[in-house]
Amino acid sequence: MERRMTKLLACIDASQYATSICDHAAWAATRLEAAVEVLHVIQRKDAVAARHDLSGAVGLGAKSSLMEELARIDEQEGRLAREQGKLLLQAAEERLRQGGVTAISLVHRHGGIVETVVEREADADLVVIGKRGASADFAKGHLGSKVERVVRQSVKPVLVASRAFRPIERALIAFDAGPSARKAVAFAATSPLFEGVELQLVIAGTDSDRHRDALRWASEVLGDRASRAEIVPGDAEGVLVADAVRVGADLLLMGAYGHSPLRSMIVGSTTTAMMQSLQLPLLLFR
Repeated sequence: MERRMTKLLACIDASQYATSICDHAAWAATRLEAAVEVLHVIQRKDAVAARHDLSGAVGLGAKSSLMEELARIDEQEGRLAREQGKLLLQAAEERLRQGGVTAISLVHRHGGIVETVVEREADADLVVIGKRGASADFAKGHLGSKVERVVRQSVKPVLVASRAFRPIERALIAFDAGPSARKAVAFAATSPLFEGVELQLVIAGTDSDRHRDALRWASEVLGDRASRAEIVPGDAEGVLVADAVRVGADLLLMGAYGHSPLRSMIVGSTTTAMMQSLQLPLLLFR
């Protein structure tokens, strides 16, 4: 039986992250000998929402003509959005080919971004998205509203691209001994994605028997691929940010959202904090 070709799903929009998403996808695809499906989703336009908001208005003599005008605006915006999407997909294909990718498919969809990504990832091995979308505020530390939802709902590894791609020569693995973090370690130990990449593993916390056992397990799994495995005292966010900067990491691997959304909302999430704090790409595992 012929083995299915590895496939990446690269999700682009009109944001400044589109080029970086393609560059990160090209890096991964060339190492994994993978095909890339580029996905662009057109969401429901504001004119539709405006029309529904005004549909309950009363006492407006021009109501009918106003609704017709909004419908025309919506139709024009939809046509422009489709044309913009085609141009974005064409530019993405060209960028990927420049990056050495030969197997490329382009997919244009209408609907919700999160729902469409989850649907399209069914036959993909890795999802690539940007930290922010086209409508996001680019203030430092802002995280696109859809990114967290995609990561929480995706069952595949998600590569969250930073604003600009740089060669991945050194990767830091954040290890907490949980099931998702163990997936990250196993992937790093065996995937062609990390051949020739220096791997360093850090456990943030106390020097306890539990952490030493976890460190021993991770070191054995990573073998020669790990140049360092260490327990560093401190809270996870502070340790990981400082360590990533100190060693000059180009990528962070970690398990994602080990707790429920409700608990994360109450006590915060290390995953979200790392995406906000680090100007690095993250490879996340659920």
